[in-house]
Amino acid sequence: MSELRLSERLRDAFVPEEREAEERGWRVVHGAFEARHPVHVRPRVNRLAIALAVALLMAGIALSPAGAKMVDLVRDVVEPGSDNAQPALTSLPASGRLLVTSPKGPWIVDRDGSQRLLGAYREAAWSPSGMYAAVSRGRQLTAVDPVGTLRWSLAARRPVRDPAWSPSGIRVAYVSGNSLRVVVGNGKGDRQLVDRVAPVPPVWRPLSEPLPAGQFAIGAGTNVLAYADRRGRVTVRDVDSNRVLWRTDRYAARIRGLQWSADRRRLLVRTGSFVDFLDARGRAIRRVTWPTLGASLSPDNKRTAFVRRAKRGRSEVVITGRYGGGRPRRVLSRQGPITDPTWSPDGEWLLVARRAADQWLFIRPSRPARVEAVANISRQFAPGATGQPPFPRISGWCCAR
Repeated sequence: MSELRLSERLRDAFVPEEREAEERGWRVVHGAFEARHPVHVRPRVNRLAIALAVALLMAGIALSPAGAKMVDLVRDVVEPGSDNAQPALTSLPASGRLLVTSPKGPWIVDRDGSQRLLGAYREAAWSPSGMYAAVSRGRQLTAVDPVGTLRWSLAARRPVRDPAWSPSGIRVAYVSGNSLRVVVGNGKGDRQLVDRVAPVPPVWRPLSEPLPAGQFAIGAGTNVLAYADRRGRVTVRDVDSNRVLWRTDRYAARIRGLQWSADRRRLLVRTGSFVDFLDARGRAIRRVTWPTLGASLSPDNKRTAFVRRAKRGRSEVVITGRYGGGRPRRVLSRQGPITDPTWSPDGEWLLVARRAADQWLFIRPSRPARVEAVANISRQFAPGATGQPPFPRISGWCCAR
């Protein structure tokens, strides 16, 4: 829903005890008006009296539960950045390309804002240098180039989801049904790695040095994968040797996301109520106890972004130092859920999504933080759609060039 439609619905909405609140507010304003001195009052005093009356009126409205909710909604509508949203995405504030998944399929968005639909696929993930994308549809896993040309495709026995291309360029992990599988980067050598895993996307450990575009890496410890198993444990496995490097104890809370730090030293494990940072042996060295909707380590390894739940249905974007350390700093607060925190390749910008407002927000977490909003996101990735199209999902921002 756009901010304009939200504002219109807010204006027309029925609020319990609205009439009583208006009457109380009118008595306050009227009393302030009658108490003023009609003669010998300088203009400055008049302005002060009016401002005081308006403040008292707002305070009177806010005293009721319905009024308090109304004030919260109004405050969100007029927050900086919401009303100044650009009507369309015309460029990205940093280098690289976005991979966006919509009901029509995955799109690539270039730095200049141009968009290309890769095809009628359900999910997508970048290859290491962005030369290809692994896409899925039904029981098919497919590799395409940035203009949608098919490179290879394989058929699985069960529906395919969560494709992930290794940083070495020579492995693609994916889930078929409940089993975790891997295939060579040319579409050959498909095999099962684990029989059953949790519904959490697997993540590859980065290489010690990123590869130049078009090159591959081979060697011991090159293809290491982290995943959540069916027992709620985090497992890290060397895919080439099929050896388990380490495994955590069972998490009492459901695991919702995993991410490696760029320096390979930490693994972020997110649940709905806390975020753990595990060391190279799987030990939790830090826990951030916030109810979260998302968390993401920056590619420059300097910051961590959290989307945490706040009071009265609000969400906040909070930036900390690397691995969740340092003093947290709130850079954004909005009504409703905020999702898909995605860093630019240079680590200078953070992109988040607001489904309820049909917006993307580009945040530069400098001091002070800078926010650039873009509206009408759904329609930009559903051309020709009638009604309100489903909101797209941000699948990755690649690659520094």
